[in-house]
Amino acid sequence: MLSNIKLWFLNQKNLLRMSKFILITILLLLITWIFDHQYTGLKEYIPNQLMLSVSVSVDFLSNISGVFLTISIFCFTTIVTVLNKYSSSMSPRMLQRFIDKTGVLRLYGIFVSGFFYSVISILLLQDLDSDQNVVAGSLGIAYSIIAMLGFIIFSKQVIDNIKMSNVIEGVFNDCDKLIDEEVELRKNAEHYEDDESVIELPLVAQKTGYFFKIETDEILKNLNTIKSELTVTKRIGEYVVEGEALGSIKIIESKKLDDETKEELRENISQFLIINTFNNREEDYHKGIVNLTEIANMALSPGINDANTAIVCVQKISSLLGKLLSTSKQFIVLEEDDNTKIIYQSYSVEDELYLAFSQIISYSGGDPLVTKTVLEGIYMIYMMAGMSAKEDVKKYFDSSYSILTANFSSEIHLKRFEHIKKKIEEHTDLAEDSEIK
Repeated sequence: MLSNIKLWFLNQKNLLRMSKFILITILLLLITWIFDHQYTGLKEYIPNQLMLSVSVSVDFLSNISGVFLTISIFCFTTIVTVLNKYSSSMSPRMLQRFIDKTGVLRLYGIFVSGFFYSVISILLLQDLDSDQNVVAGSLGIAYSIIAMLGFIIFSKQVIDNIKMSNVIEGVFNDCDKLIDEEVELRKNAEHYEDDESVIELPLVAQKTGYFFKIETDEILKNLNTIKSELTVTKRIGEYVVEGEALGSIKIIESKKLDDETKEELRENISQFLIINTFNNREEDYHKGIVNLTEIANMALSPGINDANTAIVCVQKISSLLGKLLSTSKQFIVLEEDDNTKIIYQSYSVEDELYLAFSQIISYSGGDPLVTKTVLEGIYMIYMMAGMSAKEDVKKYFDSSYSILTANFSSEIHLKRFEHIKKKIEEHTDLAEDSEIK
């Protein structure tokens, strides 16, 4: 039940961001009702300069309500225009990033709430004498100033976030921070050592949908006194069907549990691997890499044909993957206590490279500069990668080289590609010699 409530709030995140400003409207109306209607004596403690007469307040609030309504419409039009720009030039999946980064819904909520405050305040002021001083108009002025400051900030953010280079750099910086955290977690991650009594119980999806979240706290509570290691092999964001394997749990001291208890435990733990109707929009490092890949693919499409943007994206992706693969492990410990470890198995080296470059390789066929950048990028990853990952990176380079060079017959292009291949082969030979010694 609690998980379903959390999911509802996550799914309605955009609506709640706007709706919370209705609470501000209610709070302001409550303040005006207290000072102007219920406890009018409190106005003696407010300087006269901060209060307006009823007639002035009604005139101001009438005008400002029209302004708020007009700007709300203008903001909505601007938002739709920018979202169309993102959808057609960058990636449809970048829309949520724009909304989150620029505070679009927050600003829209401010103006809508300001309209409601102005209109309802006018209704509340109708029964008061026209020469009586009230705080409703003053609060309206303060709210308008704050709203205009918010609009200025919003305008600057829209201008910054509509420039392609700023978008790419923003995605890269966010992803770089997350990869730094991921690398640190991978360095410190360790499995339990198995003993003779260990058994493994499969964990399966309870329904069909997107693998959304792992409720680590609830899992630890259910495994409180049991020596165990839970490994999640399905990745967050992947689509699963009911009954599909999501991972497994190793009971290290299994002799203490009977078969009925084991089955009950397996079913209880499976329900904390949350499946949702919608994909997880929370940031992780892989989402950043996917976003850069999508921008590169969009740039290489015939409608846009912007190879230089794709080259920048490939360089950024290569830098990120090189840092990510510098560790020898492809898993992290999400949470642990004295008895239990919850391990999340990430993508293999081959999977990471395939997901990042396969579409770019397909779209870039025939462009020599993009081809050269892709090969240089994989070479960069090879140089940055740990020893355990180098072999897989080299295999992917060889496969990519065969696919990419098949589009070219001119010696002027091929000799540049061959130069990159020779460099990676030389470093491979040196690495093999050092291992032999």
